[in-house]
Amino acid sequence: MTNDVDKLQKAHADFAQLLGLLEVQIKLFHDGEQPDYNLMLDIFYYMTHYPDRFHHPKEDLAFARLAQRAPDTGAKVEELARLHRVIAESGARFLGQLDAALARAMLSRASVELPALEYITLYRGHMKMEERELFPVARVKLGDEDWADVNATVGSGQDPLFGQTVEERYRAIHHQIVQAAECGCAVD
Repeated sequence: MTNDVDKLQKAHADFAQLLGLLEVQIKLFHDGEQPDYNLMLDIFYYMTHYPDRFHHPKEDLAFARLAQRAPDTGAKVEELARLHRVIAESGARFLGQLDAALARAMLSRASVELPALEYITLYRGHMKMEERELFPVARVKLGDEDWADVNATVGSGQDPLFGQTVEERYRAIHHQIVQAAECGCAVD
């Protein structure tokens, strides 16, 4: 079902927006200006809760099926499953540093900035690999039954930021996205 691959790709575009917002805040931090720590924390909270609970498990299951249907994708599928774990670990490291910064711990800039940049780089690289290497094959090799099984297994929790209703915690992020897009498309 092409629609499921489209949904995964749409989520990647959403995640890329958040990574861009995070980069802006990290640049402010790097330049010695005051970043919005709460915005950064909310971005990371979203990125380590919603995608790690729904998006990545869905990809892992779909790509495991893909490796069965197209064995030549097996090495890429294994690499991406490993990358999902590495990204989660990287996010946890940065979140720990960000929490410490918010608690006013004495930290070097590099101890906050480097884990954030590592996370952003890993996340972008893995999305590009999926989009280039696996999504095109999944469009051809995975059928409606495959996607129905994947969706039934993982579920599809309501996206608290990019879904129909924006949860209170994510309103500041949503406002930043709307402001950057200049679209007048705020969701209440």
